[in-house]
Amino acid sequence: MSITVGDAYMSAVDPKIVVILPSPLMARNFLQTDALQILTRDMHAAVTVISPNPDDRETAARYGAIWYPYFHPRRSHGDGPYGAISWIARMTRYMRYLAGLFIHMCLTYRINTISDFQGFKTRLRQSWHLRKTYLREGLPMSKIFGFPFSRCRGIYHFLYRLYYSRWQSFAPVEKLLSELQPDLIILSMLQTHMITPYALAARHLKIRVLGINGSWDQPTTKGPICPGIERIVVQNDIVLKELVRYHHFPAEKISIIGWLQMDAFSQINTIGREELSQRIGLPSPQRFILFAANAPRLGLHEPVVFRQLAALAAAGAFGDDVVLLCRCHPQDRQWEARWGWARNLKNVVLEAPELGPLDHLASLISHASVVIASAGSINLDAIALDTPTIGLAWEDASLPYHNRHARAYDLEHLAELRTSSGIAIVHDMDELTAACKRYLANRTEDASERAALRQRYLYLLDGQAATRLVNEARKMLA
Repeated sequence: MSITVGDAYMSAVDPKIVVILPSPLMARNFLQTDALQILTRDMHAAVTVISPNPDDRETAARYGAIWYPYFHPRRSHGDGPYGAISWIARMTRYMRYLAGLFIHMCLTYRINTISDFQGFKTRLRQSWHLRKTYLREGLPMSKIFGFPFSRCRGIYHFLYRLYYSRWQSFAPVEKLLSELQPDLIILSMLQTHMITPYALAARHLKIRVLGINGSWDQPTTKGPICPGIERIVVQNDIVLKELVRYHHFPAEKISIIGWLQMDAFSQINTIGREELSQRIGLPSPQRFILFAANAPRLGLHEPVVFRQLAALAAAGAFGDDVVLLCRCHPQDRQWEARWGWARNLKNVVLEAPELGPLDHLASLISHASVVIASAGSINLDAIALDTPTIGLAWEDASLPYHNRHARAYDLEHLAELRTSSGIAIVHDMDELTAACKRYLANRTEDASERAALRQRYLYLLDGQAATRLVNEARKMLA
């Protein structure tokens, strides 16, 4: 017996697995590990990948999987007719999706308030100009989302039941999963609105779900865990405890596997310095400081900081053999306006944003003398590769206290890093300059403290996180 779905031919004796990756970054971190290859080769699974990036089709096909685009309520047509009627149907569907987003934002506001997260409180005290940016990204940075009685658990549970009812189901998602008939869904980013149609379809169709925690910050910044998740795999013991404490998910149903993207860091043969220099136009004999820029929301201060740092480098503050490399954030759509001017600076190399291979990122970090970043996970990438790293907790006295970037380190997942010597937390240009000089003079400085952070945050850096993930899937299908 066999079935045909799209262009794929699936044997009925093979386990059928659907992997749902809602964001381009999550898709990259999954698809550039061995997870897909192990699923198709070792488990002989018929795998379908669902992600937003059409380029992932080629990657999926390389390992014998098929690919479908991620559902978007405004762009997904389904089987209906085109024209005015189809447009009205899509817009009606989109309005229903946005209404769900509003309720999800209310849930996120309330779970953050009930959990008493300090980082959330700090963000609510920021100016309206900053909070508007968060709102555009679906974060509930207005007290309207907590009205009335934001700490009332009864209202929270009512909204939870309302939100995760069938009205947030969407026919194209249900139809696809009904056709695929998977034995298991691997679902990432479990606390976000975008996965709700898939979670509800899985529950309705009685499909088992293995969840992947999206990132180290999500248990203490995002919304509730969607219903119907049988097991969850997480990065480390910190995330496990947060899911138990704040989301009441049973500890015995959580497994620690490590960071999927860190597999690539431990397995690759780092690109040689000469090849790296040719790729990005870096003077090969010179050392470089990697300035890993954040997205605009978290990096408003960075262009000013970088301009001052570049002036110091041009004046020889770090030595004649040091270049600044500015890596634009892969999802910075405003990068040309924010960073284009840096191309003309002396001793500066600008790398345009690209969601490229992880071996390139690992090579940048490995060959850098020091990595500078603002409250980003790339600081952990540097720690994984034992490269000195600096966190910009900028205290700009010209800004209101709660608008200063240093307040990002009030967020629960970053708070512990403020007291560690494994990452140099700096608050102004004098501290940044001193930290750069210290690490340029001795790259092994603070190595033991970085090792402690690796053990605390990064679990086992053995290149086997993907294998552990697949083993969890295997156990669920046994």
